[in-house]
Amino acid sequence: MRVAYVSHVSSRWIKQRPHFLSEAIGRRVGVEVAFFDSLFVNRRNLVQGQRLRVPVRHLPLVPQRLRSRFRAADVALSAVSALLLLLWRPSVVVVTHARHHTLARLLRAAGIRVVYDCMDLNRQFADATEADVDAERRLLALAEVVWCSSAAIAADIGDVQPTARTLVVRNALDRSSAEERFASPGAVEPGTVRYIGTVSEWFRFDDVLALLDADPHLRFELVGPADVAVPAHPRLRAVGARPHGEVLSLMASSDVLVMPFETTPLVLGVDPVKVYEYIVSGRPVVCSDYPELEHFGDHIVRADGTDAFVRAVRAATGTPRRPPEEVAAFLDDNDWDTRARSAIGAL
Repeated sequence: MRVAYVSHVSSRWIKQRPHFLSEAIGRRVGVEVAFFDSLFVNRRNLVQGQRLRVPVRHLPLVPQRLRSRFRAADVALSAVSALLLLLWRPSVVVVTHARHHTLARLLRAAGIRVVYDCMDLNRQFADATEADVDAERRLLALAEVVWCSSAAIAADIGDVQPTARTLVVRNALDRSSAEERFASPGAVEPGTVRYIGTVSEWFRFDDVLALLDADPHLRFELVGPADVAVPAHPRLRAVGARPHGEVLSLMASSDVLVMPFETTPLVLGVDPVKVYEYIVSGRPVVCSDYPELEHFGDHIVRADGTDAFVRAVRAATGTPRRPPEEVAAFLDDNDWDTRARSAIGAL
């Protein structure tokens, strides 16, 4: 089986589901994978030196932010991209966004099986247009199966397109990176609280500032790209995007790892990759509470509101590292190879 994984996320963006899942699918016996992204990309927040473990190819797809202004070019370049994909001769094409609808329609007409890997409640994004919503509805109708990264997304798709065939393929862990970085994690930095991931409008800076005001011994680091302004505070530092291996090392050395999110309609559909990685780092984890986190059980502390967040983080500081056998058991159940086996099994 030849699988073309077409991602709206650049191969050199901070590693996310498309990167991990495509790599894991590529490790399946009898499966060949190539990762396709857009030739046109904003290079400002890319991770320097990041390389995927599958071949990467680029397609001349119009960036999402420009599609409404260049509709004719979008259609034409989608057709060119479809031809380029057909030259690679895939048996299955996985697409990750409604922006790929025209591309997917052309490939489907050519007899290629199409899978939609849906990782977000896309119509909840602030910049989603009626055209985007309609494109996703049509993509759901033509896809052979929709891989959903959360139960909330699967339920939403059932409401939007009842005939769509869905399979919950949750996010997971990269086993080799986790085992390499967490086998000898080194010393914990007392008082260092970290958030790992993209910093956007859903990030609860009020929780972080309240935490720093409540405890003068704590420091807070944001590790990842930011598309919103970060408040000024002497113990709040934004270090930007880092290579994935370095990110895992920073997790392992943190006193507490956190995910302070506003529970927006968009966030309600998220099964966060970072929480899986947080857990296997062995450090305590505190997250803003919402229903999709229930499946993590007592591996994390879920905090409802600012006061609860501050109390939970302060209580977690100085906690000993989780026993290795607990971490290993969680990793066995939640690595990307397990998810890839489920995803490919649906085909």
